[in-house]
Amino acid sequence: MTVVLLALACLALGFGAGWWYVAPRQRVVDALASRSRVLYELAEGDLENVARELETLAEAEPGDSTVFLALGALDRRRGRIERAKAIHRTVLASAALPPEHRVAALVGLGRDLLAQGNERAAVGALVRASSLAPRSVATLESLAKALEQAGAWERAAAAWERHEKLVEGRRRRESRIGRGHALAGQAVLALSEGDDRKARKLADRATELAPDSGHVWTTEARVESAAGDPQTALEAWQRAWELAPSAAHVIVPEAWRWAEERELQGNLVERMLVTLKSAQTPALVVALALQVARQHSDQAATALERVAERNAAANLALVRLRVARGQRDLAREAAMREPPPPALLCNRCGDFMPRFRFRCDACGAWDSASPQGVGGDERA
Repeated sequence: MTVVLLALACLALGFGAGWWYVAPRQRVVDALASRSRVLYELAEGDLENVARELETLAEAEPGDSTVFLALGALDRRRGRIERAKAIHRTVLASAALPPEHRVAALVGLGRDLLAQGNERAAVGALVRASSLAPRSVATLESLAKALEQAGAWERAAAAWERHEKLVEGRRRRESRIGRGHALAGQAVLALSEGDDRKARKLADRATELAPDSGHVWTTEARVESAAGDPQTALEAWQRAWELAPSAAHVIVPEAWRWAEERELQGNLVERMLVTLKSAQTPALVVALALQVARQHSDQAATALERVAERNAAANLALVRLRVARGQRDLAREAAMREPPPPALLCNRCGDFMPRFRFRCDACGAWDSASPQGVGGDERA
């Protein structure tokens, strides 16, 4: 009997020791498997499942600030800004938070505040993060974008310049473009203050840094129109509407008003006709066709026909033009087409844009607005 009891005791002791050895490692294996699922689902874009996995991990590992930082960033992407802010503030309240996690939490909080339109508070959080990690590329980039959104163009340009010195290759080019946008903002401010010389200098430098930006060339056109050479202004207007075709409904009428004031409509129409020959973006075709149709109705009709089937505004303009020219049968045929749904998308993040803006509200990308189904590299 004693031998049996001793054997049972040894068996229990062995089982307990085995459990003590295996159980923690099993939890580690389970945690690793869960994190692997999170990475896979994130790559697939399955944000809801990623959120559930992160919430489970946060409950199992309440002391792991990395999980909470990831959950806060994900909540911001899902539009749950208030919860994201609460998570980042909770993480920042930890006294034992590692310095790199404190920087990440401040950056996350800054991005949350920026998403809510609270630029001043966002800049404050990001300045604190930048002071803790002055060589952090992600922090500097977020700070530069926040300063842009707050209209602090000079500070934004300085932040982009610092960012440019820390990166290489494609990212350095993006830094230069960001600095170009900031200088364009400074040029507009200088123009409004009556300092035409400074505005022109800043606008010229901006076009050197961001030569493919419609926003920058629109600024250059406005500066040249107010204080520069008319021929240079004409070229700048053409570059502006060609590089930002989705903004043509704003740029083209503004250029036309300027040309009327200086009796340069003929010169402007010549440039419009050059663009119309190859333009593929409906918004640009419509804006230009409306201006040239009175004198050059054939060219306007040809351009509108090219895009009418995929754009309701272009089709309507074509119907009106054909009615005005007495082509009633052709006008009726165009009027019977099924109109496509109008939409602008951001080429960078794919977010729907209810109205045109030079900068996407969702991801902050410049010159990214494009009609649905038109690629980001397509130029009129």
